[in-house]
Amino acid sequence: MSSGSQLDAVKECRLGEAEETLKPARISVCHVASGDRWAGAEVQVATLLKALAARKEFKLSAILLNAGRLAAEIEGCGIPVGIIPESRTGFLSILRQAERIVEGQGLQILHSHRYKENLLAAWLARKCGVPVLVRTQHGLPEPFHGFRNIKQRFLQRLDTFVARRATDCVISVSEEMRRRLTQEIPQEKVRTIPNSISLECVRSEFSAQEAKRQLGIPEDAPVIGIVGRLDRIKRVDLFLAAGREIVRQLPPTRFVIAGEGREEVELRKLARDLGLENQALFLGHRDNIHDVLRSFDILVLCSDHEGLPTVLLEALHLGVPVIARRVGGIGEVIENRRTGVLLDSDRASALAEACLQLLRDNDLRRNLQVAGRLRVSEQYDSGKAAANIAALYHSLCGVR
Repeated sequence: MSSGSQLDAVKECRLGEAEETLKPARISVCHVASGDRWAGAEVQVATLLKALAARKEFKLSAILLNAGRLAAEIEGCGIPVGIIPESRTGFLSILRQAERIVEGQGLQILHSHRYKENLLAAWLARKCGVPVLVRTQHGLPEPFHGFRNIKQRFLQRLDTFVARRATDCVISVSEEMRRRLTQEIPQEKVRTIPNSISLECVRSEFSAQEAKRQLGIPEDAPVIGIVGRLDRIKRVDLFLAAGREIVRQLPPTRFVIAGEGREEVELRKLARDLGLENQALFLGHRDNIHDVLRSFDILVLCSDHEGLPTVLLEALHLGVPVIARRVGGIGEVIENRRTGVLLDSDRASALAEACLQLLRDNDLRRNLQVAGRLRVSEQYDSGKAAANIAALYHSLCGVR
């Protein structure tokens, strides 16, 4: 090789080294979550991590306290997951195992998703020298009774103390929740980044008629559904009470309840007492929830409180009209009689009348379907949410 060629090779080598040096290092982020079920918060964690995995500026990992669908979803997009089974592990052992997972990773951010995981992440950040602590507040504390209420109140106060003193940013999934959080947490620490869905993943291969047949429902029967945990705060009792009034005027109507929880036995008894044993279908947990939603003529959300329900966004994207109480962040998504129907009442008669009116107004139902789908595609796509989270990570790490 001539001296000129050797010189050119040396220049190219040095140029390559300089480019590698100038290339920004990836930000290392570990998410800490429970993973004990597959519900709104878990869907949001999986949706976010899948969208972030498509961005090359992050090195992602996760610590989960349970195996299950969330772990499978995260591992499916190439993100390493450390699983610590909390049902077989004491809290001190969880801390030690989590420390071993975190040590040596050079993490820059720990991002947690529930109060127990918030406390675990705070401990890990302090013990392992992780400089940035982020949490997402998916919902507000729910009321309990007896000793469980005393325990929960203590943990909530401890969680709030950690948020004030040790957490760099608290992500709220709605503006309404942000306003409530800033009553106890400094305003500059709380930022709203709404929940989102992957538009490509929320789909069903069935028509509405085919989806009804899959559930054993006549194709021409109106279907009103509710999706969520069978807990008091979700007010499935209100849904069933409205159902009794609806069948008096539209006897073929079916009422689909998708979800599981502590109240299931009582709710099944209530359905029988209300004379709905032949109209109410309790489906339990369903992995194919998009196919279930496809069978609905109306989705009802009648909870006493919500953050920003994932199922609301999924239903709107699938073209299912929604009737919901104006609680939590629901009113930030639904514009009354434009993208859905909002209720300011917790009376069964008001819910029943709203459902009957919508079932009878085909034009309104079609308009809601079009406007709801457009609203979600424009404002609640997971790519947009991931871009907002990425910008937050960069700002917290001082990366420009």
